Amino acid sequence: MRLNKLGLWIGVAAVSVLCATGSSMPASAEEDFLSQSGNDSPVSVSNQAWGRLEYFNWREYDGKLSRAKESGPRLSVGVARSYNRDDITFTPRVGAMVGYVGNEGTLGYAPNRYIDTYAKYLGFDVGADVGVVYHLQGESTVEPFLGLGWNWWRRDIASWGGPRETWDTIYARGGARASANLVAGQKPFRGYGELGLRMPLSTQDSVKLAGQGKVNLKPRGALSAFAEAGVVIDRWRFGVSYDSWRFMNSDPVALPDATPVAQRKSAADIYSLNAGYSF
Repeated sequence: MRLNKLGLWIGVAAVSVLCATGSSMPASAEEDFLSQSGNDSPVSVSNQAWGRLEYFNWREYDGKLSRAKESGPRLSVGVARSYNRDDITFTPRVGAMVGYVGNEGTLGYAPNRYIDTYAKYLGFDVGADVGVVYHLQGESTVEPFLGLGWNWWRRDIASWGGPRETWDTIYARGGARASANLVAGQKPFRGYGELGLRMPLSTQDSVKLAGQGKVNLKPRGALSAFAEAGVVIDRWRFGVSYDSWRFMNSDPVALPDATPVAQRKSAADIYSLNAGYSF
């Protein structure tokens, strides 16, 4: 069974579990639990909740020619929990997204049918990173990291005469985070930045068409960049970020009436204003 059939329930469960562990288990209990391996090194635990106001921009192409586009606002929220022992970090995270964006262009299975409407979005992202923190001069740090994740999202334009698509993607990602103490007008604060690449390893796009049933497409992934920069003031974090997804064409699949369907080359660019709180 593909993950997209369980996406909504797993996403809700993951948010509930991570939030519950973040509030119900004290840090000292976690440290005792994680030190039972015989290593007496202390474990530091930190939590962060965040919200993002996103501008989402999606394009579909035939070669270099744009055939469809979506753009508009989305809202994301999430939580992360980071464990650090001897500057080795493990950071699980979970987030959820909703949106309502404009949709304009032709459909992949009906290239001569032009639509100008709206699409509803819902999605989850679950993953974890492992990193190594290096301490530099002046309390600056650099943390290279590697991670795995799963991204599930649904785009629904069925109520406007188009298809309902459910995507699920398993991906790997890697990059580096950095932070440093800064001063502006004699007021100290900490600056941070993150830069990396994501690679979709396995993607399925389940397309449900009115009167035609459902087909499963498998667009190939391509390297996709992400970045974030901002400041930390006390427990608050404010920043801006860029995220992206890149997919190549899928192989065509025939509908019951023998009409070929394929997911076109696609690109998503996401620009965000971010706010977070550490607890």
